[in-house]
Parts: sequence; C-alpha cells; structure tokens
Amino acid sequence: MKRLLIRNTLFAGSYILLAVLLEVLTFVCMGLGVLPTYFGLDLAVIFMIAFIIFIIPNAPAQLTVFSLLLVLQIVLSIANEALYSMSGMVFSFSMLNLVSEVTGVVDASFLNWWLIVGAVLLFAGSLAGLIVFTRKYAVPKGLVTRNAVIIMLVAFILAECCAGILYAFTVESFSAADELYAEEKDKLSIFYDESELYADQKFTAKAFKEFGTYGYFVVNIGNTLSGSTYVDEIGDEEIDEYFRSGEMSRSIYGDDIYTGAIDGKNVVLVVIESGEWYVINKEYTPTLYAMAEGGVAMTDFHARDKTNCSEALSIMGSYPSVTGLEPAKIQGTEIPYTYANILSREGYTTNYFHINTGDYYDRNKVFGSMYGYKYTHFLEDLPMLPGYTDKDGFNDLDKDSNVFRYYSEEFTKTDGGPFFTQMMTLVSHGTYKDLVDLGNYPFETAPTAKGEVSSGEMSEEEKEKFSEKCLVKNLEEYYTLIDRFPQTYVSGTVGVNEDYLMEQERYEEMFLRYKRYQAGIMDLDLGVNMLVKDLEEQGKLDDTVFMFYADHSAYYDQMNYLMKGIDSSEFYNTNVYSVPCFIWYGGSMDLNVSANGLQEYSDISFTAVKDKGSALQPGMRIDKFCNTYDVLPTLLHLSGYSYNTKLYHGVSMFSKLESVFVSHESGIFIDDVYFSTIDVYVENGSVWTRYPFTDTYTTGGFGQYVLNFLYEAADYYSDQTMRDAVLKTDYFAVHDFYNGQDGIKYIEKVK
Repeated sequence: MKRLLIRNTLFAGSYILLAVLLEVLTFVCMGLGVLPTYFGLDLAVIFMIAFIIFIIPNAPAQLTVFSLLLVLQIVLSIANEALYSMSGMVFSFSMLNLVSEVTGVVDASFLNWWLIVGAVLLFAGSLAGLIVFTRKYAVPKGLVTRNAVIIMLVAFILAECCAGILYAFTVESFSAADELYAEEKDKLSIFYDESELYADQKFTAKAFKEFGTYGYFVVNIGNTLSGSTYVDEIGDEEIDEYFRSGEMSRSIYGDDIYTGAIDGKNVVLVVIESGEWYVINKEYTPTLYAMAEGGVAMTDFHARDKTNCSEALSIMGSYPSVTGLEPAKIQGTEIPYTYANILSREGYTTNYFHINTGDYYDRNKVFGSMYGYKYTHFLEDLPMLPGYTDKDGFNDLDKDSNVFRYYSEEFTKTDGGPFFTQMMTLVSHGTYKDLVDLGNYPFETAPTAKGEVSSGEMSEEEKEKFSEKCLVKNLEEYYTLIDRFPQTYVSGTVGVNEDYLMEQERYEEMFLRYKRYQAGIMDLDLGVNMLVKDLEEQGKLDDTVFMFYADHSAYYDQMNYLMKGIDSSEFYNTNVYSVPCFIWYGGSMDLNVSANGLQEYSDISFTAVKDKGSALQPGMRIDKFCNTYDVLPTLLHLSGYSYNTKLYHGVSMFSKLESVFVSHESGIFIDDVYFSTIDVYVENGSVWTRYPFTDTYTTGGFGQYVLNFLYEAADYYSDQTMRDAVLKTDYFAVHDFYNGQDGIKYIEKVK
C-alpha cells in the first residue's frame, strides 16, 4: 500500500508543480507578471484536479489524464499568448464558433516559440520521468486493497474540501477588495469590481490576469455552457425607458449644412481589408489617392476590430457583445435600424459583395434577412471568378478587381431608384510573405536603404517558379510596377517611416512584405478605376457618393508598428490603429487620374457640375478623432435622418462631437488616452505614461480629462447592455421603428 500511495502522491505532486510552472512561464511570456493576482483560484482548481489524478489506481490511466490536462493547458497558453500579443485579448470558449475562420488565417508568425519550447521541455521532461519511475516502481495489483482505496478516498475528500475552502475564501476576498476601492459602487465600478469581473468576464484579458488559467476558464466554461448573460432580466419596459431618455441627433447636430447632403444619391461603401494610409499614394494607387486627396479625408480615423465586427459597426452601429451575430441565436430578429434596411424602405436597391465564401462569419445568413441587403454576392454566387471552383485554402485569394471586371452591372444594380452597394475587400488580407520567401518579382534585388530602388530582372525560369509557388496568385502585374516605397501620400496623413526600418535593420524584408500588401491595394484601386469609368459613361457618377474605410490596420508581420516607426511593445500608442477613411462625391468633386501603367487602367478627367454648392467640398480634412462607430451615424446624417442617439454608439464625423472607441478585441481609447482595463496610458507630448487603473483611480490620481474619458467608456458598456437586450428580446418585432410609439421616437427623415 505504501508503494501505491507514494506513486499516486508523486503523480499528483508532479501535476501541481508542472501546472504552476506552466502558469508562471505563460504569465512571464505574456508580460502579465509572474502569477495571477488571485492565485488562490488557480491553485484551488489545480489541487482539485491533482487529487482526482491521485485516486486513479491505474498508472497508464494516470499518465493519460496527466498528459491530456497538461497538453490542454499548454495549448491554451500558446493560444492566449498569441492572441494577447496580436490583439490584447485571450481565448474564450465562446470563440469556438470562430475556430474555422481563425485557423484559416493564422500562421507561425503569431507564435511565441520561447513559450512553446519551454512548455514542451517541461512537459516532456516530467512525462519521461514519470514513465521511468512507473516502470521502476511498479505497484503489484494485489496492493490495491480495500483499505488502500478507503485511505485514498478519505485523503481525496479532505483534499478536495481544503481546495474548495481555498477557492471559496479567494472568491470571498473579492468583496473585501472591492470595499477598499470604493465605499459605494460608482459609475466606474465596472472596471474595478472583481466580483462582477469574475461572474461576467466582460474583460477577458483582465479576468485572465486576475484569476489565472484555471480560475478564468472554470467560470468561462460554465458561462458558455449555461448560455446565461447579464441581459437576461431586461424587459421591454426597461428598453422603452432607455430609448425615451435618448435625444434625437438633430437636436445635437442642429439643422446644419451637412444634413441631407447625399439624400437620394447612389452610395458605394467600401471596407478596405487591413487598410493603411501609406498604401493610398499617388505612385501606385492614383484613383484612390485622387479621391482621398480631392475628397473629404478623415485623417484621424481609427479602427481595431476583427473584420466582421468592423462591418457590423458600419451597418448596424454596434456589435452585440452577448449574442454575437450567430444566426442560431438571432435568426429572424428584426433589425430595422441598419443602414441597408433604412435605405431599402426609401426605395434604394441594396447590394453586398464579398469574394470569400458566404459561410465565412455566416455572412450568407446575416447580410440578407437581418442586415437588409436585397442582393448578396459571395464566392459561390460569382462563377466568373477564378476561385469559384478551384480555391486552394484561405490564402488563395481572388482579386477584388474581378468583381468590377465581371460584375459591374450587379454592383450598380437597381430595381428603380438609387442603389446602395457595400463591398468588403479581400486580396489585401495578410499574410504578406510571398516575396520574402520567393524573391522580389520581377527584380533580382530589392531596396536595402532609403533612395534605393529595385534593380536587375529575374530570369524567365525564376519568374515561372515564383508564380507557381506564391500563395496569392495573379498579382505579378502589380509587382512589376512596385520598385520602391512611395513618396506622395494623402495630405494630412503619414507615410512609411523608412528611417525606422533602417534602424531596425529590416528595410529590405519590410519592403518585400509591403510590396505584397501594396499589390493588393493596387488591385482594389484598379477595380475602383473601372467602376468610376463605368459610372461616368452611364452618366451616374455625379449622382454617386463613395465612402471608404479600413476594418483594421495591417497587423500581419507587425506591419502596423514597423511601417509607422512604433515599437511593437507600444500597443497603447493609438497611432498604430490610425487607418484610412474618406468620402468622394461626384456631384461636387472633380476627379483627374493618370493611368499607372496597368493595361486595363483608364485615364479619368471628370469635372463636377451638378451639385457644386454641396456641403461636401473638395479637399476637406476632418482631423478630429473618429472611429468605426462613427460610420453609420455619419451616413445617416448625410442622408437626412435624425435618429435616437441611444440606437448607435458613434457620432457623425461632420459634428463637433467625438466618440470613444471600444475595441471588441482589446483596448478603449481616444487620441491620447488608452485604457486596457488593467492600465491607463496617457500621452503628453508624444510620451506615453502608464497608470495602473485601480490604484490610481482609488487614490484620486486621474485628472478630469481622463476621468471624463473613463466615464464615457463606462457609458458604452451600459448602452451596449441595452442594445444587446434589444436583440435578445427581438424588441423591434413589436415596436414600430419608423413611426415610434408611446412617446418614443427612433428615427425620422428631416431632409
């Protein structure tokens, strides 16, 4: 019996030791310290699992359970570190519905190999030691007696009770800590209340830092399985009061010159995949450059969300934090407040294009019946696209220009009246490693320092090998034109920081990554050139408004940091998330474009005459802080609508107001303040200073400017709770959105 108890104790002790060491390794690699704040939760769950291993009488079964649980911890650690380094978030089991999408786009560049090697060595060493010990210290079957089983069960029960007491004591300590922070909960308690964080896990990275792998995932799994949310108790009466408290936007913006500026016009909304200002330049994308330079450019626009979130913000003005946009949960829900639904009622024909498969993010189930697009087009609906029948994995990206080349009539389709068409681009999606791996097509050499250009030329055999092996096909015509970094950018924006690339000794490598990325944007530019020419020939260009915005920055291979000259540790530097947004209107803005050398590219010489008195004037710059939440309010403002401000988070970019940006990945920020929910970073003269949130707030260390920002951030979560309830209760199935009721107005056309 002694041998049995020694062996089982060794297995349980090894699990405890290794689980703790892996936790330390994970936290150090993620930069979160050494151990979670409430390590008692972690330790309690580890003890519970260890003593389950302890009572398993069979050594092979013990090794199996030991291995499976630790491999799961290692996988979660690797995933959490990768997600945290990339976007400041950690894994949640509610993300399982996105696994197929995520696995299609991630690559090895996101992995921390020090963490992987360290974890594998710890695990392999421990497993090997236990296997050797088991063989040399075998326990004969006869030693597993009834007395031995009773002793192990008693030890197990006592140990589990102790672990349970430790867990309960740690949870109880939340309340004591919360009382120290504030005698009475205030508006910002959402950010410091540990009990609420533990139960709801609204801030996954903070919950992980506070409670550790085991403490975090025990609750996370429970919440995922139960499906319970913090909006379950909210009913129609509370939602009525919420909307009743909202002001109409006209009372805030006033009856200004921008109200109705695009009323009745065709609208083209293009979401640029991984957009950056430096790839909109005179040298390589002359049509986009001319539209941004001669249009209305939002030079301080920011975005930091997954693509589907950014799309939703421009369509419905928010993104549901509880239900997500999972069709199984909200299929059939009335969402009349989307831009497409509102314009459809006004007689617009609404179209949507994306050349990935329709099941990606369930777009084929969401964009039609719920968002309100009459005609939706995905890869499977576009048989003339090369990838229609022969798509080799995610990175085999079709060219966006093919939409305009083969489907221009469908893009501008109208059943009478104007059209609204949205397109989510694709070919500029990362990864951007083709030229790094295969050479600077068609040149022999790439620039290695400022002032240099590509030189020499590959042999025909080398070109053929390149085209055969590259992940993203058919971009060679663009590569032929890109021989250096651009020099002419949209005024008010910042170009490539070539000096920083030289300092980092990564000039050549990043040029090659940039070149692949720039080629994708060149393809979009060609497509837009085709569309503009087509609309001009049809006589529709002067009745068409274009709006472009990026879903997020080009984060693959850390391009968003390196190209802008920002250290990769400065995730709080909001310039990392500054991306393009601009409007061009053919009624009041000229467009002059010279062909850039592509065979299908057209010169454009268009002079606006129809609406020269429009409020949208050429060369306008909006340099206040704007973000993705502001897209829909801006479009509604320009389309002549006054709306209940409780419907949407953002504000019109043409107003004097600014909105706080809350990322669904991580981070809450304005220009000069970034809040990770763990720390607050404040910029003063381009220098960022870190303030631990809880300690600084409870000691009165924040000035009014930062406090006002934090109050607005808290308002976001309060408002989003109600908007989640609107979806979950299908509120607008029984409430008249267009005419209002019970003294509540939701929307009205004012011009």
